[in-house]
Amino acid sequence: MLSDLTKRIGKVLVKPFRKHLLFLTAFFILATSPYFVRLIHNHEYFYSFILFMHCSLVSYLVTLLIGLIQHKNTRRFVQILLIGVSSILFILNIYCIFEFHSLVDSDYIMLVLGTNFNEAKEFASDMIPFNILFSIISVFFFLIFLCLFSNRHPIKFGKTLSIIALGFILICALKEVYKWGIWEDGPIGHFKEMYLTFNDYDMPDESQLIHEPPIISFIENQEMPTNVVLIIGESFARFHSSLFGYEKMTNPCLKALYDKSLLFCIDSIDAPAPITSLSLQYMLTTFNREDKKHKITKWYEHPSVIELMKNCGFDCYWFSNQARAGKLNYIARVFADSCKQTFYYQQEGAIDYNNRLDIVLADSSYQYVQKLNLKNHHNFIIYHMMGSHFVYSKRYSDDFNHFSKNEYLKYPKNQRETLATYDNSILYNDYVVNQIIGIYKNLETILLYVPDHGQDMFRSSHDYHTHGKINDPVSYAYGVEIPFMIYASPLYQERHPDVIERIKYRQNHTKVWNSENLPYLIMDLIGVKEVDGVAVHPKSLLN
Repeated sequence: MLSDLTKRIGKVLVKPFRKHLLFLTAFFILATSPYFVRLIHNHEYFYSFILFMHCSLVSYLVTLLIGLIQHKNTRRFVQILLIGVSSILFILNIYCIFEFHSLVDSDYIMLVLGTNFNEAKEFASDMIPFNILFSIISVFFFLIFLCLFSNRHPIKFGKTLSIIALGFILICALKEVYKWGIWEDGPIGHFKEMYLTFNDYDMPDESQLIHEPPIISFIENQEMPTNVVLIIGESFARFHSSLFGYEKMTNPCLKALYDKSLLFCIDSIDAPAPITSLSLQYMLTTFNREDKKHKITKWYEHPSVIELMKNCGFDCYWFSNQARAGKLNYIARVFADSCKQTFYYQQEGAIDYNNRLDIVLADSSYQYVQKLNLKNHHNFIIYHMMGSHFVYSKRYSDDFNHFSKNEYLKYPKNQRETLATYDNSILYNDYVVNQIIGIYKNLETILLYVPDHGQDMFRSSHDYHTHGKINDPVSYAYGVEIPFMIYASPLYQERHPDVIERIKYRQNHTKVWNSENLPYLIMDLIGVKEVDGVAVHPKSLLN
């Protein structure tokens, strides 16, 4: 009896090697091999072998469980589904390993969800090297060959090899008990991390965007400005701004305004997140990271800066050169659509979709703004720029091709072209912001320029340069470093000398501040004392 039971258990345990070896091999290569290949690529050889054992165990257990499915067609369907999903992940993982020294994680997926097809195509065409593409294609052809070969010549281990392989799996299992935490670095831990990230991501429906108007109290006898302007930049790393100490002159236009004491630069400012969709949740509402950390409330349960300005008597307008497409761009649309009027200059289906330069914001809004100021209204105007969104070389016109890779010889060869095109995009950004400022130079205007986030720009790794990674503390820190600028027109300075003195003080006495408190700064500038019982001044940059 015991002997029969032992034989039956033995047959089940060797089944992955005797009946499903091809699936086991394909799943191991496609679904799990990137986890230890990444370590080999990073020269972590000993730990890569431990992770190899872990991945072998995971692949075996998955194959064993699927092998228990009795219905043949159901089993085949599950196998094909898993191999299909694993194939896609394999392509993405191998690409990210060789390009960024990391696996695909929630950071990359959120970037894709927050973009559109044209932007994704831009990224892929610029970044995917031929040798990686060739390697991926080679692996696929090899697997196809194995499938075709196995139709005529079933691939399986003999009895002896199956017992040896099972013995290796048992060793892997014992090793797993000894080093239990290894699963966190393998596919199980990886998918758990991504699940928790997306489960924590809040996407409201229309009904959840409707709530009670905020309760606002004002400071007595403080006059509100006619125009409050917010320019939301894109992917501007403070490290690459000459106004903040960068070695190359990337901000000549704004430097001229700075020299005339019309523009003020405030250092030590961070963005709340290194990704647009997350950053805007904080920047444009009274939601903060403590609320997020303790899951007290959702971002959309808090009043937006647009709601606040409306309740303070401002008409709100949104000019955007960002595309409306993209799952996570929905967050920007929530704010834009709550304005009195919204203008999008990236029209889906147009030939230049996603490639319109930011100067369209200045050119298209000039006449409109002049007409607004003929009326006796207070205006809150937001510009949402494309800025230095990757691919950098597509964010400026040919006459701004000022910096060349030959000026970056002290940097590794693979970085020079990227650094040159990024600095050119910053140079063009400087020109556009200056043109927008020019619209308001004769009007009573206080204008804030703040990017949604920065860029890593090879600072955390010699081959990574886009958004800061949420799951990498070093990359994250670089990805949230942003420049912060305030422009005050001559007429505004004449009418609000006390505010100008506070701005000058903060420029000369910097403090650590996060743009998640941007709504409180804007409230402070227009004379609001409290919002829903929360004092504005302590959260303002100018306190």
